[in-house]
This record gives sequence, structure tokens and C-alpha cells, in this order.
Amino acid sequence: MGTTDCGRPLSLFLIQKEAFRAEQTLSQLAKGKLVTLINNGIHPGESCGMDASIMWANNLLALGGPAEGHLIAIIPVYNIGGSLQARPHTRANQNGPELQGFRGNARNLDLNRDFIKGDALNTFSFWALYQALKPHIFVDTHTSNGADYPYTLTLIATQQDKLAPSLAQLQQEKMLPYLYAEMAKSWPMVPYVNVFGRPPNDGYAAFLDSPRYASGYTSLFHSLGFITEAHMFKSYPERVMSTYQFLQHLNSFSEAHRAEILLAFEEAQKWEEARLTFPVAWELDSNQVEQLDFKAFEYSYELSELGAYRRLKYHRDQIEELKIPYYPHYKPVQEAYVPKYYVIPQAWREVVSRLQYQNIEMRPLAQDTLIEVRSTYLKKWNHSDSPYEGHFRTEVEQVEVRTDSRLFYAGDYLVPGDQLHRYFLASVLSPMSVDSYLSWGFFDIIFQQKEYFSPYVFEDKAMEMLKHPLIKREYDQWMAEHQELQRNPWAVLSFFYQRSEYYEMEHLRYPIAEIY
Repeated sequence: MGTTDCGRPLSLFLIQKEAFRAEQTLSQLAKGKLVTLINNGIHPGESCGMDASIMWANNLLALGGPAEGHLIAIIPVYNIGGSLQARPHTRANQNGPELQGFRGNARNLDLNRDFIKGDALNTFSFWALYQALKPHIFVDTHTSNGADYPYTLTLIATQQDKLAPSLAQLQQEKMLPYLYAEMAKSWPMVPYVNVFGRPPNDGYAAFLDSPRYASGYTSLFHSLGFITEAHMFKSYPERVMSTYQFLQHLNSFSEAHRAEILLAFEEAQKWEEARLTFPVAWELDSNQVEQLDFKAFEYSYELSELGAYRRLKYHRDQIEELKIPYYPHYKPVQEAYVPKYYVIPQAWREVVSRLQYQNIEMRPLAQDTLIEVRSTYLKKWNHSDSPYEGHFRTEVEQVEVRTDSRLFYAGDYLVPGDQLHRYFLASVLSPMSVDSYLSWGFFDIIFQQKEYFSPYVFEDKAMEMLKHPLIKREYDQWMAEHQELQRNPWAVLSFFYQRSEYYEMEHLRYPIAEIY
């Protein structure tokens, strides 16, 4: 199913009741079926899902396969490059197995941060198979780091507030209660313990899977996503077996509720078609709190023998049963409106290619055309000081929207807003989105001005501009607010240059325009 950064092909293992026909494409094979996709080895040191999937597939085949109309797709190893680097001491805090793969892939990328930016060939291959399969259920298997606690398996379910209502209701009211109840019979499970550097005994919040993560990406297309997190300190056989049991129970629920899942998926698509805006950034809703039954290790802070500090120590022989505050909800802080059309200049080919992999409809202009559009200009933003997964990320805080006429060229793209995957379009094309293409640096060049002025020449032009009453009033206000810049000729003249006919429109203008 395509290549990966280490040059090895990405494999996909398929199971169904019906006979396979060689001439079928993947999308033809999936059509009309309930589809479950399981991804393993995105972090190859966390290999319990690989072995659990082998056990589960063997058991399923021995019993005659899945129910009719259910296609199961398993990626045996996603990060092949990292898996090829397996060695005994990759995971400093983990209890086995003997060999552990490396978190980074062949380009040292964490593939579970790559589902929007797509730096890895692995990701392009995943996009292609995912869009062909259109899975209703997605599972990504992991081993956790972080706090210590008695549970062998914890679970991240796609953040309920990001899902379409039909899927959120099915997940929260039926699917999760069933999974927790069934797992409690052999491997009691709690929501992923989303704390680091402190004990979980005082409570914690649900994990927010933004679109950069596997389940955050798949939720934009209405997959019910689950991330299994087997605890690092438990024995490797226990981690494999608990993951195996989860796959068993998930499959039992999925096949028993096939029609309900398919209906919820259809309703989610209708919800997407009807919406004009979509949430693209969130924050924790601290007003919605639940009491979570939680078994915890007692702990203490003891004086370190290495330095003048106290170290956290868990007492695994002392378990206490607690009710702790749990915060399961996030609320949107940014909504993105989907226009009638986005207009994307062909020059931004990296963005165009990523959209094409998501089966986004794009119509090239037949000729050069002057179009009245809404353009977004960046007013306030923050650039990160250090790289994150190969990018210096940008957080946009304030924009200004203007209506203007812009010339677009033959071959530039009109992207209809009224199409499938509107949720995805809003999430990657809105400048204010937490995981927009802008935030990942695809448009960084707009922050750099290309044309400038010579101060000794532009001084006279600025004096002429100052005769205009509106400019004079604006300049007086600017001087009052920026008294520290009065002795800076470049800053003073830049004020006038940016308001003159010489100032380039491309500077700080987001290249993607909108038609309403």
C-alpha cells in the first residue's frame, strides 16, 4: 500500500468472510461493508499491538473469520524504519520486550504528529489507504509513558466534543460503557491517564486528540477512533493480552451493532453537509467534571540521594480506591466558516497535493481571472522558538478580513465548500485552526517582506502623506502609543510605507482566498 521513508513498502492485511477477488480495488472491497482499521507500530517500541493483532487475527480466522459484511484491515507495522532499529534499550522506562523499536521513523519523525503536515512517505501511504477504506472504526495501539498506576490498559476514545452528534451519542452511551464493562471482567480499564510528572491521584483531564494525531485526523472523516495504551511497567505478555482482549470486545460490539454504526456514520455525514461552521480549536471545559472510580498507588516525595530535591516514589504494595475528578469535555474556542469556494493558487503545490490525497474536489481555472474574494491578513501571531517535529510552528491570534479583487491564473484551484470532507477543509485551511497548514509552516514565506524603501528618499513621500487628515490622525495616535519608537527612523517611515501604494499586498496576506 505505498512506500515508507526507509524504502520498505507499507503492508495491509485484510480479513473478511467473503472470498477476495484479485481485480477488486480497495475502495471496491470496502464498499457497503462495516470497515475496521487497526494501526500498529506507529511507535515501534510499543509493539504489544503488533503481537496482539497477530493473536487476534489467528483466533478470528480459526473461528471462521468475521461476520459477513465486515472488512477488517490491519497495518502490521506502520513505522517500519523505527522498527528496523529495534534494540534492547530504546525505552528507558519500559518493562520489555527484549527488543524495542525506535520512536522516530527513518527521517526521525514521530509519525503520530504527522497526520496533517505529511512530512513522511508513510503518511502519504496511510492517507491513500485510509481514504480508500473509509473505515467506520479506527484503532491505534500504543504503550503508555507517564504516571504509575495499577491498570494494565487505558483508553483514549476520540474526544466526544469533536464528533458529530450521532457518533458522540453512540460512543458515549453504548460503545464505551460496553467496552469498559467487558474489560472489567479480566483487565479493568480507565480513560488514558493524561498526567506527566505528578501522580494521577488528584484527578486529570481527557486527552485532546487534535488533527495532528491519528485519531484526531480520522475523526474529521467520522471514524470512531480508539487509542489503546498498555502500561509500560506491566509485563509484556500482560500488555499483549489486554490489547488482544480489547480487540475482541471491540469486534463483538461492532458486529452486534453493525447497522447502528453504519446509520450513525450516515447521520454524521448529513450533519457535516448541513453545518456552516466547524470547531477548529478547543480548550478544556473545567466546568464539566465527573467523579471517576480510580485505583491508585499511594506515593510519597522522598529526598533524592543524587541532588537537593525530592523524588516521586510510588508504593505499589499500597493501593487505594479513590474517586477523583475527571474532566472529559473540551469546548471550542475557534469556529471556522466554510465558504462557497476556497481559491488556492497553484504555486502552493505542497498544500494542493495534500488536499488531493484526501479526495478533495478541486477545479482548475481555465483562464486568468480577476475575482472578488475575501482575503485574510495576519495581525497578531506567535512563532515558536524551537522546532517541533521539524517545524517552527505558528499560532495566529488575530486576523483582519478584507474584500478585494485579486488576479488568479489559469490552473489555480477553486475548491467547493459544498462537498464531502468540509470538516477537514475547515481544520486545515482556517488560519486560526490549531493544526492548520499555516500553523505547520506551509505559508511561512508570507511573513517576510520582499520590497523595501530607502529612508532618505521616502522621508519626502511620508511628509506628503502626512498632509492627509486621516493619515495625520492615525499617525498621531500611533505616535502616542509607540513613544519609544519616535527616535527610530525606520519604524516611523515604515508606518507611512505600509499605508502607501508602494507596500506589497502579499506581505502578511494569507494566500488562500474565499468566495462567499
